[in-house]
Amino acid sequence: MSAARPLDGLGAVVTGATGDIGGAIARVLADQGARVGLVARRAERLEELATEMRHGGAEVSVSPCDVTDTDAVSDAAETVSEAIGPIDILINNAGGARFTAPVLDINEPGWSKTVALNLTAPFLVSQAFGRSMIERGQGSIVNVGSLSGLRHLPGMAAYSAAKGGLFQQTKALAREWAPHGVRVNAVAPGFVDTSGWDSYDKDAVVAEAGIGIPLGRWATAEEVALPVAFLASPAASYITGAVLVIDGGMLA
Repeated sequence: MSAARPLDGLGAVVTGATGDIGGAIARVLADQGARVGLVARRAERLEELATEMRHGGAEVSVSPCDVTDTDAVSDAAETVSEAIGPIDILINNAGGARFTAPVLDINEPGWSKTVALNLTAPFLVSQAFGRSMIERGQGSIVNVGSLSGLRHLPGMAAYSAAKGGLFQQTKALAREWAPHGVRVNAVAPGFVDTSGWDSYDKDAVVAEAGIGIPLGRWATAEEVALPVAFLASPAASYITGAVLVIDGGMLA
């Protein structure tokens, strides 16, 4: 008889699932027993991830979705719930810094798209999945933010503003939904060694940020995924409204 896993019997959704961090989160949740709904824009990449996870024995469903589109988010919430059952865990992972630029060089469309993806989208997704959580009296939401939401990094004014807003949104939802049994937390990763940084000189990136990494290396995607899974799990049942910093000691 196999041992019980932390998330056995729970349904989870991960947005931005086809990215390095999103994929790592989805795999960890599945490894810990959750049924996982994979949400992202690219259907082909979603199917590739789903196929890989199914080969490992995971129960997964896919729902291609632009999380900045209110109607698409509503449809995805319905589709995923029909496929894997009630949703107990929501990971708002979709996001990213699409550009770096000095403040005076940022145009309005660039600003708006960054805010839409990193701040408005998590709000829309939380609304869509949070309704059923509130009705059932249980649920856990984890927002994937960034260290730049706590300490501005060069060229990332729009991204920093959006992620800072996401942390305040986390606290607002945590306060409002706690009486309904729904916990809302966030993580703030520092530099994570993902494919998006492959064309950069990582030492130069850290030097430009003007802040060192005491642990002396970048995080792996799994080192973000495991704390996310902890916050989502019953092990964190008395934690809500928290922002867990995963930065190798940068803010220290």
